[in-house]
Amino acid sequence: MTYDGRNISFPLKTERRMLGNNSSTILHRPGSDSNETKCAAFTVGLVEVYITIHFVTILVSLVGNILLIISYVRMKETLMLPIANMAVSDLLTTLFLMPRLVRRELTGSNDFLIRGVTGTLLCKLCSFLSDISLSVSTQSLVLIAAERFLAIACPILYRKVMTVKRRYLFVGLTWIISMGIHSPYFYGFRLSTNNICEMNWEPAFDHKSTQPRYVLFLFVTVLLLPLITISVLYCIFGVKIRRDKVASSRTERGALRHQERSRKLQRMGIATVTAFLICWLLYIVINVFKELSSNTDLECSQGFKIVDNISRVLASCYSAVNPCICFIFVKSFSRQLFALCR
Repeated sequence: MTYDGRNISFPLKTERRMLGNNSSTILHRPGSDSNETKCAAFTVGLVEVYITIHFVTILVSLVGNILLIISYVRMKETLMLPIANMAVSDLLTTLFLMPRLVRRELTGSNDFLIRGVTGTLLCKLCSFLSDISLSVSTQSLVLIAAERFLAIACPILYRKVMTVKRRYLFVGLTWIISMGIHSPYFYGFRLSTNNICEMNWEPAFDHKSTQPRYVLFLFVTVLLLPLITISVLYCIFGVKIRRDKVASSRTERGALRHQERSRKLQRMGIATVTAFLICWLLYIVINVFKELSSNTDLECSQGFKIVDNISRVLASCYSAVNPCICFIFVKSFSRQLFALCR
């Protein structure tokens, strides 16, 4: 399924093939060769609205993430390395996925522009790069949450463990793990006879059984587990802050600074988890339902497709959300932004 929302490229169980200039689409379910249903056009609603949202997302993501990277380079502060890592990964989505989403809305077709061997290679590469982006971002969020938790719960251990070299190592691991999770893309993604870039596990594996298993594996490892981990760590982080054991040893000024810093970190944590839920929860629910349900009538209903479109649009906005949160809650980045503007 092409992460069609932030949209990454999760190989969806439902492979959508456009029938020439016809606005209808065939949803082919791997679970049943005979279970094919014609549905209405892929996009339901005002196409202009979707295109406008995609263009705004591209603009905000490009400007915001590039500014984040420039700010990190100017600061040379390794503490902000995971945030810069997220900015780099979000740029991959903006560059390799968002233009394809805009083109699909404009033309009403999923056809890949380039054919032949070159088209197949680009199909694999674009799907791979746009999808590892989300995995890197979620792992970076886990890394940030774990760092903050460790700094509050075990400050001495934190100073010993989180050295400059280890920070670079952990950031490198986010890319290695993400590449490993999505490595099957280089086998499975290819151009169909209709020139659609889609996942096909044949002939090495049975597509009908392998596809839903792999999709659920991606949802669990890339989205659900990181979300649960981040939520738990920030909850513990909030409890630890309220039970500050060294509060009595601080000066009045130091206590106020500590409280203000803690409140900002809490607000940023809440904003991060909330943004993740808003952008991805509906998308997760909709696509897990598609994988587990055999009710094609419901999937082809107007109401379901509207909700499906909304989930994809929300997910596609995620690459523009992180830089906004960082510039709002991280003072060092906002200062660098003002310095760049001057």
